[in-house]
Amino acid sequence: MKAQLEQRLTELRAEYESGQKIAKDLELKLTELEDRKKNLTETLLRISGAIDLLEEVLEVNEGVQKSETITGPGNATGNVEVPNVIRQPLKKAMKTLEEAGLTAGEVIEQRGVLPIGVMIGEVLRQEPKSGTKSLAGSAVKLVVAAKGKFLPPVDRNSVCGSFSDRN
Repeated sequence: MKAQLEQRLTELRAEYESGQKIAKDLELKLTELEDRKKNLTETLLRISGAIDLLEEVLEVNEGVQKSETITGPGNATGNVEVPNVIRQPLKKAMKTLEEAGLTAGEVIEQRGVLPIGVMIGEVLRQEPKSGTKSLAGSAVKLVVAAKGKFLPPVDRNSVCGSFSDRN
């Protein structure tokens, strides 16, 4: 009986050591995967910022060409220059547009990964683009950074409370 118990003890120790090795290997693989995930997330964030920047540059150039075609080389009476409200908080952007003789039109929330340095509630894009001419009183469409599902919850009294999907 003692020999059987000693044999079983030896088997259990061997299984335990084998399990420890497997656990250590899994921990190393998990660490490697977490590092890869972090690098991928950072890369996607940079790519998203580059995409937004390139879209903005292309749309500004396209908007200037369209504006010149529609209004001609000079300013027609009743046309105002669209101010740049990108990266401004929504309320400030609306006030800036009003001061320029325009109104805030449709406001669209963009959720998900945001470009570096953009805060929730800030304008990401506008249409028409800044520098173009628009009729006084016309609306400017705004795309605003909104809280995504991975950001912490926002309480109702915070500046970004109106953008929270929990309110």
